[in-house]
Amino acid sequence: MNYDQLKQEIFDYFHTELRDITFQIQNSNITRNKKATQINNAVENVKNRVGDLLVNKYSHLNRPKLYMLVQYCYTVMSFEYRNTVWPYEYMAFSRRNGELWERFCKAAWDHSEKDTLYRIQAPHFNEVKNNFIQKIRGYVDAPVQQNQLVADTNEIFELVGEINMVEDEMFNLHNQNHIIDFKSGFGSNEKGNTLRLLAVGKAYKHWDQNVNLLFLVRQNENNNYLETIRRSNLWSVFCGDDAYNKIDELTDAGICEVRREAVNFQNDLSPEFWSYLVQENIHGYLNW
Repeated sequence: MNYDQLKQEIFDYFHTELRDITFQIQNSNITRNKKATQINNAVENVKNRVGDLLVNKYSHLNRPKLYMLVQYCYTVMSFEYRNTVWPYEYMAFSRRNGELWERFCKAAWDHSEKDTLYRIQAPHFNEVKNNFIQKIRGYVDAPVQQNQLVADTNEIFELVGEINMVEDEMFNLHNQNHIIDFKSGFGSNEKGNTLRLLAVGKAYKHWDQNVNLLFLVRQNENNNYLETIRRSNLWSVFCGDDAYNKIDELTDAGICEVRREAVNFQNDLSPEFWSYLVQENIHGYLNW
């Protein structure tokens, strides 16, 4: 697979399809926020078309890797064109980078051809609650004591509130449930996210004690909050290269090869946009 040649073909297709609509959006009398939404939707629509076109044109090439390449090229175009209608600042770029990196990773599940892999729905928290209560009932035989224990347990659940069990990837592989949380990077203010992950992890273990909980992080440099998650023994943590290797192990989609052969933001973004990112000191986020 000639990644450089394919990338250029994909980029040319994006530019051709987006040229006129970008001009219209740039000159429309609407807010920057609406312009950003419209240009993001336009780039998304082109991505949805170009993937199938290339798979049909190059049917001899590896299908999952081709779709992964399209996803990366979409990322480049999404960054580039959004910036033409509303230049990025630090927080917006950081947030968007996290969203697009997660989408890049999730594309491995979108296009995996593993026969024993399929996505599952998140369990409702009531399932977790009911499993917990059934376990509580087994602690004592007397009905009165059982009822009191259950009543006390329900009060605790009311204090805690309902935990959202939806995660970034939820799937079954080889008859084992797997749950994945993606994180672009762990900053200095992650206490809330850490507590959420610990709570969700414990809830999932009550739902299925054999569930495999995986926390995949883009960057290698992290902090004590990540170590807290690692030490909890609930989530298996993988950072940087290890995260990509784990994705390939689970999906066989070829994300490591696409990353190695194709991902090069400095080369693929326009020189003007890259210079802007360097000037704003936000180019480091693109160390994928």
